Amino acid sequence: MLFCSYIFLFLFLPLTVLCYYLLNRLHPLAGKISLLGASLFFYGYFNPVYLLLLLGSLVFNFLLGERLQKRKDRLLLTVGITANILLLGYCKYYDFFVSNVNMLFGTDWTLKHLLLPLGISFFTFQQISYLCEIYNGTLKERYSPLTYSLFITFFPQLVAGPIVLPDEMMPQFADRKNQKINLQNIACGFFIFILGLSKKMLLADNFAPIADRIFPMSDPGFLDAWYAVFAYTMQIYFDFSGYCDMAIGIGLLFNISLPVNFSSPYRSGDIQEFWRRWHITLGRFLSQFIYIPLGGSRKGKVRTLLNLFITFLISGLWHGASYLFILWGGLHGGAMVLHRLWSKELHLRMPRIAGIVLTFLFTALAWVCFRAETPGQAKAIYTGLFNFDPAKVQLFLKEHSWNNTLLLLLSMLIIFLLPPANSFRERFKPNRLFMLTSVILFFLCVLHLNRISPFIYFNF
Repeated sequence: MLFCSYIFLFLFLPLTVLCYYLLNRLHPLAGKISLLGASLFFYGYFNPVYLLLLLGSLVFNFLLGERLQKRKDRLLLTVGITANILLLGYCKYYDFFVSNVNMLFGTDWTLKHLLLPLGISFFTFQQISYLCEIYNGTLKERYSPLTYSLFITFFPQLVAGPIVLPDEMMPQFADRKNQKINLQNIACGFFIFILGLSKKMLLADNFAPIADRIFPMSDPGFLDAWYAVFAYTMQIYFDFSGYCDMAIGIGLLFNISLPVNFSSPYRSGDIQEFWRRWHITLGRFLSQFIYIPLGGSRKGKVRTLLNLFITFLISGLWHGASYLFILWGGLHGGAMVLHRLWSKELHLRMPRIAGIVLTFLFTALAWVCFRAETPGQAKAIYTGLFNFDPAKVQLFLKEHSWNNTLLLLLSMLIIFLLPPANSFRERFKPNRLFMLTSVILFFLCVLHLNRISPFIYFNF
């Protein structure tokens, strides 16, 4: 079930909110059970088989957490983390691993062509963080199985993040104040949700056909290639930003405050700042569970640079079982290494505007590896960026829709001039302007609900 679908907007979401608050009046447990049931239905709607996998993972990790509460056993923690990673690895990387073994050793192992369970990376990471927080003593209070289940399955963040931590979410589900209607939160949540829905349906989904048309070209021209790069740069920005806004907005409908996961990353003055603004909770998780355990910046300059690079290679692999994703991670890892040498070792600084332009261009060009389905596609786009063929330029100008160019310019203005949607949480005041804006944008989005377009991060 997609956020941008008739069944979600006009049936699932309003019924879930209504049942939650009505049942809370009868008994707090009833409201929480209804929300858990709705979240499980939401997940099972995609594929009922994988609901069993989610439930099995829930039971296993909760029981293991209970054991760790009683006895801080490092071996037990290791078993828990290993089991979670093996499950993720089997579902996500089995075919990638087997195909490489077959290629290297001439074997003929059968590929399973597994359908990746939605959100497995996100709920696996959250359960690993739960076990680690119990072991480290960070999560001192014990929570019920119901509260734990809501922490993992809460439907706004279940399938594409943010990757939330136990101590920032579980107390909210346990707080009785959050079970009462808060009109301010509902109005603000609805407004932020509509902004996110608009980003997805009115912007991201209009850039998708451009990238889908040009990336498979065997020999794109100069303008085609650059147009594909910027179209996908806009598509993934508004697709992911839209999802993050919608998740925050839906959370507020239930008085749950989800962490900010996206904060105008294309305004970053350097690559380090970019990663502090893009997929913030993934960066936090990788820093806490990969970079710091590798030694972080505690073991000398060379080791620090190596740890940075390895962390970003793993980030690339996390995004998908493909060498192109690993290359994308390596490009960002290399950029982080160069930035650290530039800023920490040479003590140099770049003018803010120049830094923003350079970071944006690097990010846009690196997205080619992220979007391309094969190395040949990536090579064709990169080659096309320098393939100035007058005949192809004329053909592009003849066939090009200038409405798309206007949309691209409008998107750039939105990215660089307007405040991020999540900033309205602190300064939202219901008035006619917000109401009129919400109604107009919602009406425009409804006109486009006939298009079925999953979120890009559903693939991870």
